Amino acid sequence: MVNVIHTENGRLRKTSYADVGAMVQKGVERKNIVIHVHGGLVSENSARQTAARLSPYYDSDGAGAVSIFPVWESALHETLLNNLRDVAREKFFRIVTKRVRKIAKRKARQSSGERVSGTLPMWDGTDEENDIDTAFETLDYAKLPADFEMPAELTELSQAEMHMFEEELKLDLELDDCVEAISNGLLSDEELHAAANVRGGTISRASSETLMSPDAVRRYMDQPDHNTRGLFSGLKIIKAVVSIAYRVIKRCVKKRDHGVYTTIIEEILREFYLANVGEKVWKMMKGDTKDCFGDDPHVFGGTALLSALGAHLDAGKQVRVTLVGHSAGAVYLSHLIDEADEIFPEAFKFDVVFLAPAATIDLVEKKIVRNAHRINDFRMFTMTDRNERKDRLVGFLYPHSLLYFISGVLEGSKDEPIVGMSRFFNGEQFDRRKFSDINKVKKFVAAKRDGLCWSTASDGRGRNTKALKHGDFDNDVTTMESLQAIARYGFGRG
Repeated sequence: MVNVIHTENGRLRKTSYADVGAMVQKGVERKNIVIHVHGGLVSENSARQTAARLSPYYDSDGAGAVSIFPVWESALHETLLNNLRDVAREKFFRIVTKRVRKIAKRKARQSSGERVSGTLPMWDGTDEENDIDTAFETLDYAKLPADFEMPAELTELSQAEMHMFEEELKLDLELDDCVEAISNGLLSDEELHAAANVRGGTISRASSETLMSPDAVRRYMDQPDHNTRGLFSGLKIIKAVVSIAYRVIKRCVKKRDHGVYTTIIEEILREFYLANVGEKVWKMMKGDTKDCFGDDPHVFGGTALLSALGAHLDAGKQVRVTLVGHSAGAVYLSHLIDEADEIFPEAFKFDVVFLAPAATIDLVEKKIVRNAHRINDFRMFTMTDRNERKDRLVGFLYPHSLLYFISGVLEGSKDEPIVGMSRFFNGEQFDRRKFSDINKVKKFVAAKRDGLCWSTASDGRGRNTKALKHGDFDNDVTTMESLQAIARYGFGRG
């Protein structure tokens, strides 16, 4: 029987407190428990299937442990796939992508003399813009024009340059017509209420012509008084397009970009489409992992697990507990370790394994590094930046991995440091004084035996992985054999 703790909004569902106690009891009797927490791209049914597939690696015929799988509900994958498909085909999105790309291209081609004089070269990108239209309409990433590099001497857009681009866009009839169509398609209050997004839903909109977030639509409307419905403002949109270009170029200057094309897509999604590209689902999912540790162990799944285990530890029972968190599972485990520090006996320590963790550096520093006294051994399996960039989350629109998308779109800041991304471990732009949290996490990982294992590594028992996609870490046989070895033998070299 597979040991699954099912929660919804952090609360036990289809699993009772007595069920959790029985799972823990079996693990204590065997003196070896593995708690494996899935990531955020899977549904409940898929998570249960994964648990059934993985449990033999850990249990008596595998590593001699008892495995327990916390499972929660997530619609992130469906939201991303379905809504990004619709966004890519939307006329407004295509126009803004082309305009921002053109500004970035002209800035990239600016000569030293033009920078001094404050002028910019003209550039006819008609053919490339036609390719963008074709690529987004057919959902074929391969048809996009090749990305381009920004020069080392790149400078940020000046106020004069931004004003020049705003004046040019005032003459842009295609953009103007598109803004008018969005304005004409604005929904009434009654229609908005009927179309309101709910948990598990996929779309939140304020105009029949666009998937722009309702908040963004309100931001770009002119509404003279409360009795009028308002009109979508072309001038506000023009300023927003130029501001997006400014932010893209600034990120390139500061080396905080994710590639020119990807950064353009990220900034447009953040500005106009955040409600429909998974941000709400991602926040809910992170909230659910924290909510699992509410006060009442008879109600909250994570607290039930800690309470049942803590009772045995208080009674003097000896048990080894290995925590394995894939992707968003690392967020769950960060909260678990922090909560355990308050209630477990002082001498108890976990072994911890992260698989392509989607937790922020900030969270890991606060919940893991500050509780380092609760961790015996730690190991992280993840991809090199080269492989992270090749792992296409949504092939027709977003060319990098889920961790890049979380860093560039779903989290509160742009290029948010994510613990599973190698760019934050190796990037020279992350000065150890300015980015002290990154430095603390790097030191914590470096202090552990083989604390960091890259994909395709082959370095002995318990340190191997061949996963080359974010979702592969609990599918890859090599990775699972490493986890099995850790659960049976620990983190020592074999």
